[in-house]
Amino acid sequence: MSTMTEEPRDDAPVALTVRQDAEIVPMPRCTRCQLKYLPARSTSALRLTYCSFLCELGDLGFSMVGLETMERAKKTDTPAAEPPAPEPAGAR
Repeated sequence: MSTMTEEPRDDAPVALTVRQDAEIVPMPRCTRCQLKYLPARSTSALRLTYCSFLCELGDLGFSMVGLETMERAKKTDTPAAEPPAPEPAGAR
């Protein structure tokens, strides 16, 4: 008989992994949504402040990655139009 078709036995040994020296690490809360999160799994550039890219973008109005890759707009070399000459007093 195949092992795939047999019913699992209740008395089969189960491997338990117990960590004796596990550290309890407090999880930070997101500044914007106040949810607890793991900084290693955060998609934000500011991992210790925001839980995700969307919270960073919503709270700051921009993302750090976007700010780092932003380029300045080049100024045009054409001169600006001259302002109209002021009218003499009492012309109206």
